[in-house]
Amino acid sequence: MKWFSILTVVILVGCAKSTSCHNALQGRIKNLTGLDGCGWVIEAEGKTFEPLNLNDFDSSLKKNNQKIYFKYQPSPAGSICMVGETVQLTCVEKR
Repeated sequence: MKWFSILTVVILVGCAKSTSCHNALQGRIKNLTGLDGCGWVIEAEGKTFEPLNLNDFDSSLKKNNQKIYFKYQPSPAGSICMVGETVQLTCVEKR
């Protein structure tokens, strides 16, 4: 029984997804370019975020419904799209 417990812990730790975005939120990238003045947004925790600097990160992230980890800082910038809070991303990674 002891070996089974140890093996279970080793498997769980070994299979855990590590991310360089520590304490990050989990979200999905959405393409809202069909709406006037909109582009790519992030949906997470029942909110929508309008990232001002998504182009600064890996371009392969720009896929509709792409699951990501991300961290951000609020931005005082205005938005033409007006579907969510404008933010500056500090970390973005696929999950």
